Amino acid sequence: MIIYNTSYILHSTIENEFCKWMKDKFIPLIKETGTFSQDYFCKVMVQQEDGSQTYSLQLFFKNKVQLDKYRNDFEPRCKSIFVAKYQTNIMTFSSTMFEHGESH
Repeated sequence: MIIYNTSYILHSTIENEFCKWMKDKFIPLIKETGTFSQDYFCKVMVQQEDGSQTYSLQLFFKNKVQLDKYRNDFEPRCKSIFVAKYQTNIMTFSSTMFEHGESH
């Protein structure tokens, strides 16, 4: 199992609107790709010193082929939609992980 995690750091003043948009628009959009088997959208429990909040979207892929398909065929369009909505108001970074004990 491969986990593709994207973290979103945002000011608390846009938190409610961001969560609604992610749940109603963005996550359904990326689910349409059919490349991952499961997703989690979570709030990180620690607030930043400047009052910002961090959220995490984790996508679970069965194998590297599916992850590569998502990243190559779908992620550029999804990222452009995200950037068009939030521009520089939200900082993001992504990491790829695999379940401990699995070889890749």
